[in-house]
Amino acid sequence: MAKEKFQPDIFLYENNKSAAQPIKDAIYSALGGGKDSSVRLTHIDSALVSAQHRERFYVTNFGDIEQPEDRGILLRDVLESGEDLSCRERAYTLTASYGGAVAWNTLERNQRTMVAEPIRIGTIESNVKNKLHDSKQYRVYSSDGKATTLCGQGGGVGAKTGLYVCPINEIDGKPIYTVRNGLITIKDKQYPVKLRDGYYIIRKLTPTECERLQTMPDGYTVAVSNSQRLRALGNGWTAEIIIHILNHALKDVPRDEELVVLSMYDGIATGRYCLDKMGFTNVKYYAYEIDPYPIKIAMSNYPNIIQCGDAFRVRDDDWKIPD
Repeated sequence: MAKEKFQPDIFLYENNKSAAQPIKDAIYSALGGGKDSSVRLTHIDSALVSAQHRERFYVTNFGDIEQPEDRGILLRDVLESGEDLSCRERAYTLTASYGGAVAWNTLERNQRTMVAEPIRIGTIESNVKNKLHDSKQYRVYSSDGKATTLCGQGGGVGAKTGLYVCPINEIDGKPIYTVRNGLITIKDKQYPVKLRDGYYIIRKLTPTECERLQTMPDGYTVAVSNSQRLRALGNGWTAEIIIHILNHALKDVPRDEELVVLSMYDGIATGRYCLDKMGFTNVKYYAYEIDPYPIKIAMSNYPNIIQCGDAFRVRDDDWKIPD
C-alpha cells in the first residue's frame, strides 16, 4: 500500500528467510514480481559481510543482485574483551558445521568457498522441566565461528544474543570455567564440549559487539539502556547488506542529489546510516516508527529525521507524506 501511494523510483523490502514459501510468493507478487518485471527476490546471509549468521530475503525493483563477497569475518574478530584473539587474520574462514565440529581444528588459510556457521559446543544446565527441551538461551557457542542471529525478543541466560565461550589467560574477576578432556565444569557438574583444555568464561555478547554484528558503528545505540540496545539491534538490518543492495540502484546517482526516502517500520534508522556511509549528503528521510527506544536511537544519530508515527496511517484514504 505504501508503495502504491508513495510511488518510489526504487524500493527495498526485507523479511526473514524462514517465512513460508506461499508468504514469500504473495509478497513478491504484491510488490510487482512476475514475468518481464525488474522485481527480484534475493536470499542473502549476513554472514558474508559480518560475524553473524542471519538469513533474510530482500525484494527490490532494480534487477538482479549478486551475492556479496565473503569477507571471512568470525565472531572473535568483533569481540571487545580481548581474550585470546589469536589467529585474527581476516583471510581465515571456518569450515565447520554444527555436528561434530572441533572448533580449534577447522581453520584453513585463504579459503573462500564456504560461509562460516555458528559452532555449537554444548549446552549449559537449565531449569526447564522438560530436559529434552533445548532452547537457544542455554546453547553455548565458540567464538571461532559466526554468532547466531540476534533476536529482538528473548529472555533467560542467553537472552537475545546467545552464549559464547572466550578463552582467557588470567583471572579478571569473571567466573572461570575449566575444560579438561572434552568436559567443562560448571557448578561442580561436568558437561561435554568441543574445546581445547584450558580456562574459559561463558557470557552474552555486549551491545557494542552486537552493533558490530549488524555492521553498525560502535556506540550507535548508546542513547538507550543495554537491554533496549540489544532488542533494537536484534530487530534491525545488517547495514553492509543494505549498502551492498543499494549500491546496485544508486551507483550512478550523484552524491549531492536530493534523495527523498520513506522508511516504514524504520527502527533505529539503519537505512539513514547506510545512505550516510554511501556518501549521500542531501537526504530527506521520513520514518514511520512507534517504538520510543528505536526512535530515540535514530534521533540521537540523525536529528533531522522526520518522524511520522504509526505506519498504519498509510491506510488512511487521505494519507500523504507530511510537508
